[in-house]
Amino acid sequence: MYDERLRIIPATLGFIILSQCKKHTETHDGTQPETAELHYNFSYGNHLQQTMDVYVSFGLRDTIPLIVMVHGGNWIGHDKSDFSPRFERMRNFERYALININYRLDSTNAPPVPMQTDDIALAIEKTKEIFHLKADRIGLMGMSSGGHITAIYAYRYNIDHNIKVLVNFVGPVDFNDPQYHTPGHWKRIFSGIEYIFGIPYIGNENYYASVSPYSWIDAQSPATILFYAGQDTLVPYSQGERLHARLDSFSVTNEYYFYPNSSHPFNTPDTIDATLKAETFIRKNL
Repeated sequence: MYDERLRIIPATLGFIILSQCKKHTETHDGTQPETAELHYNFSYGNHLQQTMDVYVSFGLRDTIPLIVMVHGGNWIGHDKSDFSPRFERMRNFERYALININYRLDSTNAPPVPMQTDDIALAIEKTKEIFHLKADRIGLMGMSSGGHITAIYAYRYNIDHNIKVLVNFVGPVDFNDPQYHTPGHWKRIFSGIEYIFGIPYIGNENYYASVSPYSWIDAQSPATILFYAGQDTLVPYSQGERLHARLDSFSVTNEYYFYPNSSHPFNTPDTIDATLKAETFIRKNL
């Protein structure tokens, strides 16, 4: 259902893959700061799917913001390789720590929430502990179903208010959106969501509100940037419009971008545009 592959970052964007796992540099006063660290498939939990790629830039660990990347795949598939090109590209930002995570995929005994949001929390906790990061400024970036779980984590579980930025690429955010429940295409799409969450919609509207990021927005919600597509047959663009309006109603800093000619995933020009806009937003707000 949610086959998101916003993962092509063309060479024209200056995509550079660094060959070394650690780099050293000197500060202006000649002292040696902490070195950068790069680890692939680092285990943050006991489950085989709880792995992540980690990059921590050189510099003082108590000042480096953390960016968390969460792939999509209908809550039941795909892996962190979807975000690998973006992970490699953003290592050049230098003043950030990055993690690109795998998480436990949906099963009949464990719906996505809170299992997958728990994995986001655990990955952040272990990154802070193992790599000695204060990480009191965190940005979340999610794609499609990954956009859903990062958004609900940012709005519902951000108890310490350390999540400062959310980047949402075509994530479903409001399961009570009337668009999902009108006869035809979108109702058929929602039947897949019912199957994944394991609960029928009729009679359980409150449950679906509880797992909708839309329901948890308040004035303290993090700055958010949203990207949606007019030809998307997997996530209705009304999701982005509703979330944008909801954020505005609480005066939360947000930007909404609509690509009328793109589908799911975006075409290459829109991918490039969204990538640059997301990076600018992160630099400004994190």
